[in-house]
Amino acid sequence: MSDLQQFPKKKDSFSMKSGPQSEGFFSAFKTIPKAVFAVSFFGLFLGMSTTMVYSQIGMFLKNELHVDESVVAFIDGIVEFISFICRIFAGIISDYLCERKAILLIGCLATLFARSMLASAASSLTITIIQSIERLGNGFQATTRDALIADVSKVEGRAKSYGFSRSLKTTGSLLGPPIAILIMYLSCNNYRIVFCCAVVPVIIAILCLFKVRPPKMASKDRRIKNPFQKKYLQSLDLGFWKIVLLAFIFEIGHFSETLLPIYASQYLSMTSTGFESMCVSLGQMIMSFPVGIYADRLGRAAMIRICMICMICANLSFIFIESILGVCLGAFLWGGQMTAIQGLFLSLISEKSDKHVMATAIGIYYFMAGISYLLASTLAGQIWSNFGGRYAFVYSLIISCLALLASKPLLAKPQHA
Repeated sequence: MSDLQQFPKKKDSFSMKSGPQSEGFFSAFKTIPKAVFAVSFFGLFLGMSTTMVYSQIGMFLKNELHVDESVVAFIDGIVEFISFICRIFAGIISDYLCERKAILLIGCLATLFARSMLASAASSLTITIIQSIERLGNGFQATTRDALIADVSKVEGRAKSYGFSRSLKTTGSLLGPPIAILIMYLSCNNYRIVFCCAVVPVIIAILCLFKVRPPKMASKDRRIKNPFQKKYLQSLDLGFWKIVLLAFIFEIGHFSETLLPIYASQYLSMTSTGFESMCVSLGQMIMSFPVGIYADRLGRAAMIRICMICMICANLSFIFIESILGVCLGAFLWGGQMTAIQGLFLSLISEKSDKHVMATAIGIYYFMAGISYLLASTLAGQIWSNFGGRYAFVYSLIISCLALLASKPLLAKPQHA
């Protein structure tokens, strides 16, 4: 049960430097729990399937179903919002039942069903329904997966565990777009064949899930109990809500990635527009694990601000470098900071919250992020449709700068030691 103990409240998790100072990049792998490896490979194949779809679905909606960019962004914002709503309920259920793995399996089966139906979609409404089911499954997976990682990881190594999980997951996300591009080339730009092939990685992910071994729990912790007792909820204090507020502000500037292929189509052929999704995934894969390692050593607050600066640089690249180089650099930084900063926020939240309400706390974070993502995608889609893609990135740049300024008071060091 030592891995599941509550984080000591008197420690400053914002500037904690408890990670081994001598631990190198490669030696860090040795301290990652086996359950984290299993969950990470589960995420790898799901990530592969997701990016196979997402690298092409924006262009599918625009070119084959003739949907406007604002509608593309709105659809993605709606389905992502559904995912984030489900995450808070998944967290509550997971805490109440003291169960992670079964909920992960239910979410994965929902994703499998949705992927199987996508190739037959003939309207934007059908796409919205199917993607909503898929995102519902994703919502059940995300919260329980992140809670499980916290369960099996020691406090001083959680940022590293989250970083590794996201790096491996986005390795799959990096493989998805080139597979989709190859299928597009071989099928003469048939989007529906890509969607059919995206079912296979989901099946493999389900098989990987059976290798996940949840931590052994004492009988008193396995029984169903009410997690919403005052003694547990006290951990969701002002410090917790400051973290959630900062994440909310920052995510208002993070709009739908389905617009990025449309922006990249100015510089790439239709067959190759998934290339920028590869750059997004490459950034996620390369940045997440190192950021997690150094966050465990140097402190979360500093690394969160560095990720925000990366987001600012990504927007500047999209705005001022009007070429394929600007698209690739912007997509790389956009993807890298996005996944890395989520891991940092999750590690802070898991440390602040009692173990009995940890999944609920993670669900609250995802729910607030979902609201901001819906707002961001809706606003950016309207800006994109009326003024052009460049101004959508100007909007994101302004919000990112505001979030960086807000990080000073919201990540302020607690007064007590």
